[in-house]
Amino acid sequence: MENVDMMGAEISDLMQRAHEAPPAERVQLLAQAVGLAVNPLQRLQLLMLVADAAGRAAHDAADHALRGEGLPEEKAATWSQIAAAAAISKDTAFRQFHGGQALSWAPAARGVRQAVRRPAAGEAR
Repeated sequence: MENVDMMGAEISDLMQRAHEAPPAERVQLLAQAVGLAVNPLQRLQLLMLVADAAGRAAHDAADHALRGEGLPEEKAATWSQIAAAAAISKDTAFRQFHGGQALSWAPAARGVRQAVRRPAAGEAR
């Protein structure tokens, strides 16, 4: 039991540090917390935070690429290069970058399909 309490405290510490960290580091800290989580609901919460943080970190990386930071000769990346790196279309990269705070794949590319929700066992209809 004491070990679980220590992991809970470490998860809380990682989440606090992630909240204050730059985008890419936030993803790493939250991923560490996922590895420590025993409770599947807490793990689910942390995984969703990782997914959100990763999209925001991708947006941040695209911003750096557009400014040429860290690229050869500090030459700004094109939308085609950004889209190729993100495995999304050039149009999608542009729209997501200017229309939000995160980049992500389309639902179908993430394996999301239309589904009919069926009540769980014992759940009222």
